[in-house]
Amino acid sequence: MVVCEPAYDFTRPPVDIRLDANGKPIGVAPAAIVQKSHRPWWFTSGLPDKVVRLVDIISHYLFLDGEDSRFETCGRRYLYDLLSGHVRNQEKIELVFPGFPFKSPSAEKVLGRLPDMGEELLLHRLESLASAIDDDYSPGAVVRIVSDGIVYGELLGQDDASVYRYNAELRRICVENQLKHLTFVRLADLLPEENPTVFSSNSKDMTLEEYVHAAPIIRSRFLAHDISHCDLEANIRHDSGVLRTYRGYLKFLELDLNGTSAMLDPDGNPLSGKQRDKIRRQIAKKMIIHGKKFSDLVQAKFPSAVRLSCHEHPNQGPKFALNLFPGSRMSATPWHNVIHEAADGSLQIGHLHSFDKNEYEVVLKQGRPYYIREKSTAYSFGPQLDALISFTRNFPYGLTISCPATAGLSFNDLPMDKLRKLTAMHSCLLLRGFSQVDRDDMIKKTEELGPILRWPAYGAIFELKENPDWDVNSSLTCEAMPMHYDGVFKTKTDEHGQITNDPPQFQIFQCIRAPGNEEGGQTILTKTADILRYGVTPSQHQLLSSKTWTVFTPQNTVFGGDHLKLPLVTQNELTGNNILRWHDPWPQWVTKFKGTNVGISDCTPEEEATIIELLSQLLYDRRFCLIHTWQTGDFLIADNIELLHTRTAFVPSPRELWRIHAN
Repeated sequence: MVVCEPAYDFTRPPVDIRLDANGKPIGVAPAAIVQKSHRPWWFTSGLPDKVVRLVDIISHYLFLDGEDSRFETCGRRYLYDLLSGHVRNQEKIELVFPGFPFKSPSAEKVLGRLPDMGEELLLHRLESLASAIDDDYSPGAVVRIVSDGIVYGELLGQDDASVYRYNAELRRICVENQLKHLTFVRLADLLPEENPTVFSSNSKDMTLEEYVHAAPIIRSRFLAHDISHCDLEANIRHDSGVLRTYRGYLKFLELDLNGTSAMLDPDGNPLSGKQRDKIRRQIAKKMIIHGKKFSDLVQAKFPSAVRLSCHEHPNQGPKFALNLFPGSRMSATPWHNVIHEAADGSLQIGHLHSFDKNEYEVVLKQGRPYYIREKSTAYSFGPQLDALISFTRNFPYGLTISCPATAGLSFNDLPMDKLRKLTAMHSCLLLRGFSQVDRDDMIKKTEELGPILRWPAYGAIFELKENPDWDVNSSLTCEAMPMHYDGVFKTKTDEHGQITNDPPQFQIFQCIRAPGNEEGGQTILTKTADILRYGVTPSQHQLLSSKTWTVFTPQNTVFGGDHLKLPLVTQNELTGNNILRWHDPWPQWVTKFKGTNVGISDCTPEEEATIIELLSQLLYDRRFCLIHTWQTGDFLIADNIELLHTRTAFVPSPRELWRIHAN
């Protein structure tokens, strides 16, 4: 049995950290070290078993809610044993995901024949998983996407050229989005190497003509793979995973075969209901047989890889069900569905016919259908602006509004009522391509968003740049900052006479000068509403909701001096979502500036350490973090209540942001 590590107390410094008489680090502060991982290293340095952490990371991306999931009883141990070999030998971890065959031919299910937002979101999710492993494991990880288009294409009437174009577009999306942890494997790459090659170039560089020429030969060699040891009927009867897959195939074939020649007799007349059912059962069983052959070849090619699947499994090993889209049913693959954006900005996945066509509009990307969006005026900025700007959803959340530099638009030209609405929908807006504005214009324009909070020490605009005379916190230094929300120490007296905090709703940033891409200084914004939706178990949600936390920092010229006791879970009035409120414990030994003492109220030291460890994991979890690398000229508007944020350490440089708070 795999034993989880006890929570690590990082409030005490490691023995090799030397401190001065005030408890501050001598030499380079730990918080000033520019590191690969976005999670501060001292949060995990005391956890001795790296494999336990890697198993946890992978488990966060799995679908574990199935009725017969045996992950905790069997699968966790299987993954632990599998990954132990990699860690012992310091080898890169391989994850294999068979899928992305081709788009469903059914116009009732999808928008077209090429990948759209659904595929793009899933590719980003796979990239996120590999990057999360990278953060904690220096050899890193890679995801091998094994396209199974040839495996099933002929059974479903898909021509080889369509399969190639679909796969080629997936590869282009990965390049465009810099998804560097994803690689593609063709069926030809799985076949025994002793056979002569059927094309002249590497499979990665195959042209359409080469692929179409080679496909029949590859298919023939694939079908020759022997699985005579497999008893299909027995597996359907006794293996719950095979039975579930078989039933899933029968269901999707109802639409995918509808109107095709497979559902017609030799004279072109529709088959009877019984005849159609018989054809579907025959094809579904052939698909399972082909799937078994394919699975055997994948296992032979990648014997030590973590096997991910788009189908539901008991998760006991060797296959593990990937949670394709949090909050959706397991069978929601992007090649059989469309993405729908609701009026509140949330995403759903489903068959096209399941959405009311009178209630949505089709959003295009590069001139072809990309996803559907509930009709709304939020994206309409007026005829002149609409012709010049574009909207791009970010991963895992957020929206980029951009225009070409030649458009001659500035921050002053944007309708702030629309930006307020879009911020409520997407939590974070990145505005890129708009010319910079001076201090007066930034203040005047922000007042259209809402009342500005003016701080006594610096007024409406806080200039975030290095200032050696600043001794409040690390915000004007090159040190990393704790995960927090602005205004945690801004206080008011509530209706019960208690001192509580009074944070502003919005942060508005303008990047005056950005550091180099490799020099750190990224801003990480964590969507805590999604953590509470998808990141915690019901018992963890109940535990967090029942707790309050305490926070204290010494009095300075701007804030501090109050011992605050605050709820961990509260509500964002702007969105109605339940959200987390938190400030990382920031012990004095990690920073040359003022530390922050944080604790959990009314619990044992062991329970407090467990809760703090849980929060430190979730708040830096890539499933919920938007990691923004600044470019000079960027504007960013963030919901300071919905999100928590931090900044990574950076190489000393003239990094400068202007920030305004508004309500």
